[in-house]
Amino acid sequence: MNITLRQLTHVLSVARHGSFHRAARDEHISQPALSRSIQNLEQALGVPLFDRTGSRVKPTLEGEAVLRRAEQIIGITKELRRDVDLLKLLETDRLRVAIGTYAAEMSAVTALGQLIDQLPGVRIAASIRSWRNVEELVLQRSVDLGLVDIGNLRRRDDLVVEPLPEHAVVFFCRAGHPLADQRSVSVSQLESYPAAFTEVPPRVTSYRPFNALANQATGDILPHIVIEQFSVALAVVAGSDTLGVAAPVQIEAQVRNGDFCVLPFRAPWMKLEYGFISLRGNKLSQAVEFYMQIVRDLESDLASRNQALFDEFWQRRPATQPQAIAKPDIDGTAGWRSRSP
Repeated sequence: MNITLRQLTHVLSVARHGSFHRAARDEHISQPALSRSIQNLEQALGVPLFDRTGSRVKPTLEGEAVLRRAEQIIGITKELRRDVDLLKLLETDRLRVAIGTYAAEMSAVTALGQLIDQLPGVRIAASIRSWRNVEELVLQRSVDLGLVDIGNLRRRDDLVVEPLPEHAVVFFCRAGHPLADQRSVSVSQLESYPAAFTEVPPRVTSYRPFNALANQATGDILPHIVIEQFSVALAVVAGSDTLGVAAPVQIEAQVRNGDFCVLPFRAPWMKLEYGFISLRGNKLSQAVEFYMQIVRDLESDLASRNQALFDEFWQRRPATQPQAIAKPDIDGTAGWRSRSP
């Protein structure tokens, strides 16, 4: 027995108007079509729903029972449609994003502020996580978008990966640190001090920075102090002999103020490679797409600015010290070696 919402709507309309003619006009269908709809429902139920003998069509006893249920069903259906429409609206105006530590500091958080300024009605749920947590949240559909290191995610078939511009990073320390005034810094000197930064993806495993430990389960590199909030890493470096890793734009103010010093050391892995990740086949909302474009615009400016600061910080080294140039180290890293001009 098939009963449709359309048939129930027609029953309610006939009962309301007391006339097949007026009900058909109200439903914008022909009277024969309306009559067939009612007759099909009566045949499905096995009872007549209306008394058609008088001048005004009246529901039978069975028809009264059907009308009560029809009103309930139509009412619930309307509520369901309103709920779905509301969810669609919320989906359109919603951004759920998980962000890696360095991406958050570079552009992601600033972009959130710009998004809410331009789309005041948007609802945002953002969290800063380790790169593996971000990947898991995207795969579990807990977030719509991830913004995180993509060095180990580029070949994932189940993810859509969009790289953003790469950014060079540097080692830095507090002013007054034993390495602050060195003309060159070797790998062994760096390894004499603890380091504070986030877990590093396995793409840098072959370089083994600081002789750091590797997570046996994931292969991620673990520094002496694993910190997910960049502001905490800054505080640790400022108050101890701990070393930090940052893009020049992240520590520009502290370097200019003389609080931090950039160390003369480079290695092939010292760059940020982050980008967007989303689940393949998952349609992104307008709010997500809008946020991504804001980040792209910010990253374009950051790339050139970061490189300019990188060059400037090397040029700011004391004139009494020989200029440093890069040479490959025996273990695959590139330490800075000095050469007099």
